[in-house]
Amino acid sequence: MTTIVFSFSASIPSVEEFGTRFPQYKPYALGEGETLFKLLMRPESLNSAIEATKLGLPAVAGVAEISVQEVKRVGRSLSAFDKQFIGGVVCCLMEANGYQKTGTKRAIPHKDFSKGEFYVTVPAAV
Repeated sequence: MTTIVFSFSASIPSVEEFGTRFPQYKPYALGEGETLFKLLMRPESLNSAIEATKLGLPAVAGVAEISVQEVKRVGRSLSAFDKQFIGGVVCCLMEANGYQKTGTKRAIPHKDFSKGEFYVTVPAAV
């Protein structure tokens, strides 16, 4: 058996940086949604969102199930607000790592979500 180590660099926005981009969600990220925020603002979540994007899916598709499980773990059910918050966190994370929104919404293949934003890499400046 061969062991291969996989690693990559990721820019992980702080709650302050997130709050600058999405001020309406900052109080939630600092309070009731703190564990969800921390779960999503990780290199592993970025990798999952990027892989979903490579498959032609919205970035949220890569973190949908872990998000639902985290909300259940803290004793709640996923609300419309949670879904919007998750989309905002993923947007901030993707944009911090060289992706931009396309303005195209696509179906998320998860029973608790409907549609989400599709991202592409930002073209390198010449």
